[in-house]
Amino acid sequence: MDYVIGSGPAGMACAAALLARGRPVTMLDAGLELEAGREALRTAMAAQAPGDWTAEQHAMRKIPLGGDMPDFKLSHGSDYPYRAATGAPGLEIAVPGVAASYAQGGLSNVWGAAMLPYRAADLEGWPVGLAEMAPAYKAVLGMVPMAGQADALEADFPFYVRPQFEMPVSRQAEGLLRRLERVNQRGVTAGRARVAVDAAQCIACGECLNGCPRDLIFSARHGLAGLRVAGMHYIPNVVVRGVAEDAQGVQLHVLTRAGGQFFAGERVFVAGGVYGSTGLMLRSLGLERAEILDSQYFILPLLGLARTKGVGEEHLHTLAQLFVEIQDAAVDVNNVHLQIYGYSDVLEAMIAQKLGPLKGLRSLLLERALVVQGYLHSDSSGRLQAQLTGDVLRVTPQRNPATRAVLKRVVKRLNRLGLGARALSPLLQETLPGRGYHSGGSFPMRENPGPGETDALGRPYGRRRTHIVDSSMFPTIPAATITLSVMANAWRIGHLA
Repeated sequence: MDYVIGSGPAGMACAAALLARGRPVTMLDAGLELEAGREALRTAMAAQAPGDWTAEQHAMRKIPLGGDMPDFKLSHGSDYPYRAATGAPGLEIAVPGVAASYAQGGLSNVWGAAMLPYRAADLEGWPVGLAEMAPAYKAVLGMVPMAGQADALEADFPFYVRPQFEMPVSRQAEGLLRRLERVNQRGVTAGRARVAVDAAQCIACGECLNGCPRDLIFSARHGLAGLRVAGMHYIPNVVVRGVAEDAQGVQLHVLTRAGGQFFAGERVFVAGGVYGSTGLMLRSLGLERAEILDSQYFILPLLGLARTKGVGEEHLHTLAQLFVEIQDAAVDVNNVHLQIYGYSDVLEAMIAQKLGPLKGLRSLLLERALVVQGYLHSDSSGRLQAQLTGDVLRVTPQRNPATRAVLKRVVKRLNRLGLGARALSPLLQETLPGRGYHSGGSFPMRENPGPGETDALGRPYGRRRTHIVDSSMFPTIPAATITLSVMANAWRIGHLA
């Protein structure tokens, strides 16, 4: 028996690869789910036209406009993706809005659905290259709905599998993209955002950031039913506390509702997310410390020079509209990934909160505003220090002095592009490391691993049957979106191990 720990994107992809080889697979998962009342609300809204949704339905799901913005992105008004499961070990993360996930499907229940592969250059320093990752990208994209469009991004970021759908963009974003395409400056490439959405059924209700009422945004939990049909045994309400192995196989110490138990099998694939996997493997290997890498996240408002009237009345999705890739050594030694968002009720709430007594200007600003959500390479980002003390994993952020200089160069480069919009540098938000959830590398894979490192199959030093398959074993965290590469790498290991 092969055990997979966790049902997030890495666990789902790894299990799919193992099942395709005919391996017997059991997935162990805490498996927290959306509360029944909120699931009933979602189902009811899915059956209705948006014009029939009631104020009560909206109030249960949305962030109050002008109110305090929550630390965590909610799912249908719930914080269940971030709650600790019964029996979970202690975790203290000194970054507001960051937590491990014990939900069925993990953090893919609240992600932004953005999907880009890594380039060959992004894999420099890895013991695997694009030749090994390309088949895995193709396999994973055969499992995930993808909306995208052929454009300039394809030269550096191939589709591997042609997208099934296209998603419309707002008039604001369309105008910005046309200007970016005309600019055609060295080191800057722009195109439509690629998002993991079943867009054929999208009704453009604008609810993406609150949780799609029709559940069209891909979540790893969507794949569990197919995996079970293929023969996977799924056991929820389980927290794995320790992993041991000997020449005969692996032994897992778990907590269930019935109490502590031991499971034995041939191999185990650890896909608990960076904080869950880091804590589990530190305890299991008798280690105390690990350093977690991060692709640091920042937010930068853009203010258009011209108004786009009626932007709030457009029927659109509210996920990322555009991707902009800056691959220029004059800005960063690696690269910068930008996701551009248009109007949403969340943006409206943010603007209202910032304006305070000047809320009357809200409509005027919304007709000009776009938001850049950006990510830096881990070499230009801060890090997180993980310390295991007893049963508690304490995680503290550590800033990188170089980050602010890189961000200043990003702003300067954007403002020199002639976009018809200005990047508002005084409103630039450099978040703490970890805040963007593009983190990993606590047990980095190496060609010749030592203590605290893994080999190309995710096996920690000294282990042969234990495989870490999530981002915890990435040697670097490139700026491009992380989830597709997490899934592809997990599939690669499940296919080869």
